[in-house]
Amino acid sequence: MVNWAETVQRLRRERQQTQTQFAASLGTTQATVSRWESGRQGPDREQSRAIVALAAASPNAPGGFYALPGEVPWPAPGMSDHLVATEIPGPPGRIRDLPILGHAEAGEDGTFLDNGTVTGYAGRPSNLVGVANSYALIVHNSSMRPRYEPREIVEVDPNIPVQPNDYVVVQTTDDRAFIKLLRRRTQRAIILEQYNPPKEIHLDPGEVAAMHLIVGAHRVYR
Repeated sequence: MVNWAETVQRLRRERQQTQTQFAASLGTTQATVSRWESGRQGPDREQSRAIVALAAASPNAPGGFYALPGEVPWPAPGMSDHLVATEIPGPPGRIRDLPILGHAEAGEDGTFLDNGTVTGYAGRPSNLVGVANSYALIVHNSSMRPRYEPREIVEVDPNIPVQPNDYVVVQTTDDRAFIKLLRRRTQRAIILEQYNPPKEIHLDPGEVAAMHLIVGAHRVYR
């Protein structure tokens, strides 16, 4: 798996760009690039594809490797490093018809769900057979490890009411998704927990569009 923090830092330095300039070349913000380089967040699917394109065009990347003078060559990210939903057949014996709605970050920053666009299909578990509005998300980072690992697919049933101590997908009104442990709800706050680093996250109920129950997870099979 690509170490995006080091990849972005090396590629940006090789291009002799500030974080702001590098962000502009990818159509994002300096704050986002800063989160990538600190390891607090990874690029989403489209952003990672854009980084791949920059790395491939690098004059210092012959044979798929690039480096600054005096540095150990670093492998440029390739398309095989991406979570391409349409390439996922799912575990043996499952029908691959569970829609994947974007990619979910386990971390606090979340990720956008592309307005509900289906990006691929995962294997449907038996407990979701016949559940028409069930869906799946791909986990990107390790902030809910060891419960959910990067590259896992979580399976979601939006019909079952969530309760405290359930693992949930939280969808916000700005169309982000988070994987968290629901601790409690009050009229003033929704209190969530993440594992790495350990912390509580408080959201205003007005920020939350939906909370859906995670009913299963499986690894990405290739």
